[in-house]
Amino acid sequence: MKKLIEEILNLREQGYSFRKIAKELNTTVGKVQYRYQKHKQQLEENKENDYHFELIVPDSYERDEITLLSQSPKVVYVFWEISSSLRQIIEHQCRLPWHELNKQLRIYDCTMLDFNGHNAHRYFDISLPEMTNNWMIQNLEPNRTYIVDLGIWTRQGSFLSLIRSNAIDTPRSDEASKGLHVDAVNQWKEGNSSEPQWLEHFSTYSYYEKVK
Repeated sequence: MKKLIEEILNLREQGYSFRKIAKELNTTVGKVQYRYQKHKQQLEENKENDYHFELIVPDSYERDEITLLSQSPKVVYVFWEISSSLRQIIEHQCRLPWHELNKQLRIYDCTMLDFNGHNAHRYFDISLPEMTNNWMIQNLEPNRTYIVDLGIWTRQGSFLSLIRSNAIDTPRSDEASKGLHVDAVNQWKEGNSSEPQWLEHFSTYSYYEKVK
């Protein structure tokens, strides 16, 4: 475990994203993120206990990144980082300091879609308080695919997306135990369909992740 976190921190300092680190270490994104967050938590606990140590993890890595993690069938956790360079660009464009801009999370339900940013089944917004870099999104639907944008609400009354998260599937619950493609699979197995129709609904987000 100690060797793993040392490798994660070393790659993180080189500017690697969580997805690239997972690929380099032949593990999962979730495991990398868990060990990274656990390490930061342990550092904070040691600090509270008045232990003296050299700070290893900087406050910011100056990257634009947002990550989505599933917590339960109806809850996902999202955390992000916005670089100072992007903040300056937005401040210049909006003619407002960063702390005065209305930050928003936009949550898209893109289940079985090749999502292009405009074709979600539905979406809703969450207004964020200042100095926030993470949020627990609740009251979602089980067995659905979600993507989250972090953006600002402009003076013109429109949402300007800054960064987009990975896609994530919420687990099934007892109320949603039937898979989304069960009927299509059964039709194909019984010979009533010439091809597996569920393939038409696969989103590229289901199997592809862009790595740095």
